[in-house]
Amino acid sequence: MERKEPGNMEWGLADIVGEIFSIRESNIAASIAVAVILISGGLNLYGWTQTEYDLAKEAATDDQWLIEFNISVSTMIQEETWQDEEKKVIEFYMDEFVFPEGYLIGSVKVIVKPDSDSNGTTLDPIAQCDSIGANIRNDGGLAAQWDFEGNILSGQDSSCEWIIMSLQTYPGYDGDDVNFSAANQFQALLPWSESGWGEGVLSVEVELDVNTVEELGPITQDDDEDITIEVEVSGFIASAMLIN
Repeated sequence: MERKEPGNMEWGLADIVGEIFSIRESNIAASIAVAVILISGGLNLYGWTQTEYDLAKEAATDDQWLIEFNISVSTMIQEETWQDEEKKVIEFYMDEFVFPEGYLIGSVKVIVKPDSDSNGTTLDPIAQCDSIGANIRNDGGLAAQWDFEGNILSGQDSSCEWIIMSLQTYPGYDGDDVNFSAANQFQALLPWSESGWGEGVLSVEVELDVNTVEELGPITQDDDEDITIEVEVSGFIASAMLIN
């Protein structure tokens, strides 16, 4: 049988690779080289993506916009008589407050006004100011920002002063113009175009505790009081003006 001389043996690529990887030291070196290539490539890719992200972010937030609010206020008044130690819940339907088309409900202000004659009259000059407690009830009937720290949801008075309460309905709205960063006017106005806030029923709970000084002689017995509840609802429509 004819035998090939080593010097005349032809080596293919597969033979060369197989010969290299048959040596343990070669396997280790090759593994290290592959790992270095993968790590280096990954770092380069990460650096490139971070650079592109920073550039895109800078471009997207480059413009500053002034958000201005055109405000309209709609008012509703309810007057009723409370008996001594009586508690009533007065409901106001938000869809009965009238606003121009496109306006959103930003906030609600509730003013509870005692009878202007409750602090003494000609017939009863020693009558005392009655004690009145009021609350804006969170009973799930009104879509609003109930957890907003600036809300005033309850009040009490026994000195014939008005009780003033307030509730934010639209997220972040306080009536003041704000600056906002956005890529364009549409994105600048997007946070101020959500519908649904301020819809539902506003429930105001009022309780009366009549204070009367009893003395000898004919006096007018004070066992009730006329109380007025005034609700002011602020609606707004936003506009954006480029400031740089």
